Amino acid sequence: MRRYLLMVASVFFLSMVLISQVQAQTVFKMAFVAPPPVWGPIADKYAQTVAQKTNNQFEIKVFGGGQLGTIPQNYAGIKTGQIDMMLKDIGTWSLAKGGKDFNILMAPYVFRNQQHLRNFLQSPLFKEMMAKTEKEGGFHLVGYVSDRAPKQISTSTRRITKVEDLKGLKIRVPETKTIMETMKFWGAAPTPVAGAELYMALKQGVVDGQDNGFDTIAQAKFYEVQKYVAVVDYILAGLCVMMGAEQWNKLTADQKRAFEEAAVETEKWATKWTNDTVVQSIDFLKKQGMEIVTPDLAGFKKLAAEANKQFEGDLWEKGLYEKIQAIK
Repeated sequence: MRRYLLMVASVFFLSMVLISQVQAQTVFKMAFVAPPPVWGPIADKYAQTVAQKTNNQFEIKVFGGGQLGTIPQNYAGIKTGQIDMMLKDIGTWSLAKGGKDFNILMAPYVFRNQQHLRNFLQSPLFKEMMAKTEKEGGFHLVGYVSDRAPKQISTSTRRITKVEDLKGLKIRVPETKTIMETMKFWGAAPTPVAGAELYMALKQGVVDGQDNGFDTIAQAKFYEVQKYVAVVDYILAGLCVMMGAEQWNKLTADQKRAFEEAAVETEKWATKWTNDTVVQSIDFLKKQGMEIVTPDLAGFKKLAAEANKQFEGDLWEKGLYEKIQAIK
């Protein structure tokens, strides 16, 4: 009987421990706007790594494809607590309150290469800029989780071998002033179209082309409605994970460390995955009949520099461009 009672007590104790663990688990909602096939694997990898590092104290539920709203709505939601976390392109910091200077991240050819971008993200200049945006935007930058595929320009009927070839073409771009104005400098007609409507807009000729990385071109099946891809690499970017300031401040030091370490581990996997996906996408697109064109970039860069000059003191603080260029 004594042995039986001990066994019952053990089972009861174990049950209480399990129940307490379940009750103690915190669920965070993480939003992103890209199609799930594009960013979903990265979001899932981060969520899994956080669960492992916190012994399942936290579950991150992922809501992709704009299920929880547009980027501006997500920024509003993270400040009010309706959304706990965001997976975002670093360029969207410009849309957060206090993030005006980050408009420069969406200016063409600001960064010489991806390593230059990474060096900027580790610089005192970046930390100063981010501190202001975190405070006013009501979030905390948890970490950088992946490089992004550089932006290219695909077109339906015209090969782009030099900047003059863009003249008159309607190119779908995000509603970002730096990109829209640069496209005008290049002679194109920038035309905003919602991401969900882009494929049909290309198919029906509402727009002649679009700007996205090779991975998106392949995954969104733009090869069915586009013939050429001009390799211009004109915007370099990456993905980050952000958390609402209120949620972040409730975490213990160990929990914060776990979330940050999960970002570092995710980045090692995700950047390789992204780069591999780009290589595979290029091969796939060629097999689908797309022609990959390598244009002369001199004209693109010259006109982009002229466009960037007009943004100085307007879209970002005067002298910021030179400060970033000085980073080695």
